[in-house]
Amino acid sequence: MNKKATDKIISVYWFAILIIVAGGIFAMVYAFYSNPYDSRELEANILANNIANCLSYKGSLREKIINDEGKILLNKDNFLKLCNLNFNVEDEYNWKEKEQYYIQISFYNVQQQLISEEVFAGNTGLISSCEIQEDNEYEKLAKCIERRFYTLDKNQNQYLIKILSVVRKTEKNVK
Repeated sequence: MNKKATDKIISVYWFAILIIVAGGIFAMVYAFYSNPYDSRELEANILANNIANCLSYKGSLREKIINDEGKILLNKDNFLKLCNLNFNVEDEYNWKEKEQYYIQISFYNVQQQLISEEVFAGNTGLISSCEIQEDNEYEKLAKCIERRFYTLDKNQNQYLIKILSVVRKTEKNVK
């Protein structure tokens, strides 16, 4: 039996397999990196979770949010400072000119009645994107996330808190 001929046949198959594997790896890498990853929804979720953690701890409203009489102390002016939020963005695509975030917080009692004025911060023009977000035709609009949770105050009064967080950043995340 001729061993040299068998080695040559195996080496041809070996190179064919190497080329197929390398081509598959190249195709996967190209498919992964060819489009930017849209992180707006994740960013809106993180923003909503940070606000929820700021307002409530272990199911109870924080003392700086509500007083002993049940009056909500959170307002538009002190909200960002109280929750240590900063809406500044990098100066990419001239984003400094127009805010890229919007937050709206609503406090309701158990009967679903609004008990204080809504607290909001950011670019109010982004709210219109939330109404038509479900349609795939409008993917290039801002991403909206609404979170709801129940919490108690010191007197065991129950509240429903709704948090709407919106992130724009379409120039960077959508192509």
